[in-house]
Amino acid sequence: MIETDIYDQALVIISVWSSKCPEKKFFGMALADFEKAVAPSGAARTELTQLDTRRAEVLESRNRADRVTRRSVLRVVNGVKGDPEEGEDSELLADMGYVPHTARSSIVSAARKLKSAAREAEKAKENRESKETKEVTQ
Repeated sequence: MIETDIYDQALVIISVWSSKCPEKKFFGMALADFEKAVAPSGAARTELTQLDTRRAEVLESRNRADRVTRRSVLRVVNGVKGDPEEGEDSELLADMGYVPHTARSSIVSAARKLKSAAREAEKAKENRESKETKEVTQ
């Protein structure tokens, strides 16, 4: 038999058995006994299908709710940034998990310096390799 899902194989067996020799027993098992034995496999597959459907529905519900949450979070954060008593550099904003404006400026500046240093190092490496290649070929 071609490799397929075991429950699909059982369904084929039930179909053929019931149409060709429904009264015959195999391995001491009647058709009804076999159907009863494989029924939990079918029930589990049905339950999994229902769970998959339910999971998809819950995920969609979560995604809709997250769109509202995202807008609300953005509005509150922007409200904190625009509040004259709090502002972009407030401790409240930092405690909410956001990088204060002045810290962000420092981070961007440091990143630029690192990027520049990396470019310089790469150029120096290329120059050394080029020089070594010329020395080897001469």
